[in-house]
Amino acid sequence: MRFPIRCSAQTRNIGSHHVLGIALFEVLLTSFILATGILAVLNMQAMAVATSQNNSHQQRAEWLLHDMLERMKANPQGFWHALQVSPDGEPNAQCLTMTGCSPAELAAHDLANWQQQLVETLPVGSGEIKSTTLAGYPHTARAYRVSVRWQGSQGSGSATLRPDSSAIVVL
Repeated sequence: MRFPIRCSAQTRNIGSHHVLGIALFEVLLTSFILATGILAVLNMQAMAVATSQNNSHQQRAEWLLHDMLERMKANPQGFWHALQVSPDGEPNAQCLTMTGCSPAELAAHDLANWQQQLVETLPVGSGEIKSTTLAGYPHTARAYRVSVRWQGSQGSGSATLRPDSSAIVVL
């Protein structure tokens, strides 16, 4: 058996205001949780784009590094001479013609084109080829460290020059 509960009109109004207050609190809490989730997803998307861009730069740098290493291996005498005379190289239109140019001129031309490609394809891109010594090789060995640097973002958002890509070649 059920007994109906009777309450006055004043009690019923207090109860409905209380229910409306809790419903408003639930809506506000749900909005906060939803906004936090959306911001987290947007942050993950921004991090994914930045990581993808850094990986793309890394891949370009590696490609340009290995391209230069192969050019140096194909023309060791020319690069040895060109690096002593002009480490940054000099463009030479003669190297693009049928008559061609000397190995040293070709190496200087390759160095200049390489530097230009670094600047064009990487943010603040630059390359450097320096003579170095290696353990296990005679002191007279022509060993060079080839480095590619570019501006990349770190996790904190600061941009730094990164020497991530480098290799050593012996001519």
